[in-house]
Amino acid sequence: MSLSRDELARIERLRELFLDEGRGERRLPDYWRDQIDLQAYDRVLAARIGWKWDAALAECQERGLPRADERLVVDFGCGSGIAATRFTHWCGAGQVLLHDRSPAAMAFSLAALRHRHPTVAAAIAPDLRDIRPDVLLVSHVLGELDPGGLTALTDLIARSDTVVIVEPGTRAIALRLAALRDRLLDSWHVLAPCPHRHTCPTLASGTDWCHFFATPPAAVFTDGELVRTARAIGIDARSLPYSFLALTRTPPSTPAPHARGLGRAAISAHAAHVQICTAAGLQRAEIDKRTQAQRWRELKRRPEALRPWPH
Repeated sequence: MSLSRDELARIERLRELFLDEGRGERRLPDYWRDQIDLQAYDRVLAARIGWKWDAALAECQERGLPRADERLVVDFGCGSGIAATRFTHWCGAGQVLLHDRSPAAMAFSLAALRHRHPTVAAAIAPDLRDIRPDVLLVSHVLGELDPGGLTALTDLIARSDTVVIVEPGTRAIALRLAALRDRLLDSWHVLAPCPHRHTCPTLASGTDWCHFFATPPAAVFTDGELVRTARAIGIDARSLPYSFLALTRTPPSTPAPHARGLGRAAISAHAAHVQICTAAGLQRAEIDKRTQAQRWRELKRRPEALRPWPH
């Protein structure tokens, strides 16, 4: 069903709020005005976030993230519930608690999760002070928190056993996530995406940041409604930049790769140039089209082919 002009206007308003980096460390006010805002968001922007969660969770599973069929999963800042929906699809859940400052968002996400995963126990959780999550999900939240909100999130992380955070792939938010990662290294193991436990090298760089690009579903290119919607709101539907971090209390069951590609390969007629993160820091790698034609084609076709980087 096509989006109405009103729904498109609502999505544009929300995007402007989310993309406003001039706010600094001021908290973003509650932006859900009514149920229609949430419905419009869920159809377009949340769907894009869901594809980012798919990419992040696929990598987490490759690195040994276990299923959560009997575990307590908390979706912090749930919005329309896309993080809980995608995590439950990939990993299951024993019980899901949905938390947001907005009662309307919690009610919407509860209905959405029950519709998509009717066998999973779910409830809203306005107050998380006494909750100890087995799995904590955080989705597109870091850019909306003031220092007090970040402290509350850090306290919740300290009470959790596994944490998965997916954020936009912007430089400002990725660096904020990298700084949070470094503060947690002493008491956590990094499940993904990092290939090492050292200080994040992007924090010492003036130009680089840890981000990736998810591969959108084929329908993005073939579904006329998706194409028209992307054009109407001025987004490149093919581009899904994201940053993420997965932490566990116990060492991962699968060893980390020696390196992880960042961003997107720069493809030329004769080579692909890639930035990789290693224990020795950020490095540049080149894939020669003549001698590594299959790898070159894969990098050109799929940004996620950067994961993991081979020896």
